[in-house]
Amino acid sequence: MTPKVLAPLEHRALGRRDGATSILGLSTRRLADAGQQETIRVVREAIDHGVTVLEVAPEYGEGRTERWIGLALKDGYRERVQLIWQCSAHLRDYKTSMQQFEASLKHLQTDRFDFWSFYQVIYDNDPEWMADHGGLDAAQEARDQGLVKWIAFHCEKSPHIALKLLARGFAWDAVLMPLNPFDASYRSFEKQVLPEVIRRGAAVIGTKAMAGGAIPNGKVIKPEEALRYVWSLPVSSVLVGCESSAILKKTLKSATGFKPFHAGEMDALRQKARPTAGDGRFERYKSTQEFDGLPGRIAHGYEPK
Repeated sequence: MTPKVLAPLEHRALGRRDGATSILGLSTRRLADAGQQETIRVVREAIDHGVTVLEVAPEYGEGRTERWIGLALKDGYRERVQLIWQCSAHLRDYKTSMQQFEASLKHLQTDRFDFWSFYQVIYDNDPEWMADHGGLDAAQEARDQGLVKWIAFHCEKSPHIALKLLARGFAWDAVLMPLNPFDASYRSFEKQVLPEVIRRGAAVIGTKAMAGGAIPNGKVIKPEEALRYVWSLPVSSVLVGCESSAILKKTLKSATGFKPFHAGEMDALRQKARPTAGDGRFERYKSTQEFDGLPGRIAHGYEPK
């Protein structure tokens, strides 16, 4: 018997696409260290409480996280959630992309993904590689075969890379981007990329609402303020990492009780964050390589740390 959802989560349209998502989505990167049983518990609790978006990637836990989530999605849970698959073939080539895609389908014990998203598009030559090396061809082939429904990309380093990729003319279905009060004053996706994605009719999926872990310390912005801020933007969903059932419950509380900030409140939070936003100390995924995945660094010629 399906547990009763305690409170409804708001659902929003996927841009101009035929679909809708819960405003809260679950990122599974942090579950790599949670263990199999906790991963199954968190994923199922999230779905039981109305979360309809789940983001997965081959890089998370070197594949073990996908296998654990595959177990969690048994017994009818797969049909209740949309899977965002993050293609982690950083050479952006056709062969590796397809190999990863087929392996992830097996790991997750599913016959399809709802989104094919290119993970960590953070290097200036990623847009060229995606077209020239065949990665985008692989995604379109999977879509043509009915194995994926939508094609997206995930960019968190610099707005100009996202804009460069958008300008190449492909009709992206969704873009994953960092959004939080600090972003408004530092290499801002909210100001530069979000309006262009909306103009093109694609969906916006927020990431880094907690600024990569900087916000939970509460020194400048409270976590609940940060989430409310991003949900008050024109986003379809916001991916939040919850490595335990306890953290999930706190996040669900914010989501189920969400009321949008008005314009004055949004400006007040931006101004509150502004004095410490400009040097990037709270958005180090933009200003350093600390958050850049090792496979991507290697693919682009950087020596492993």
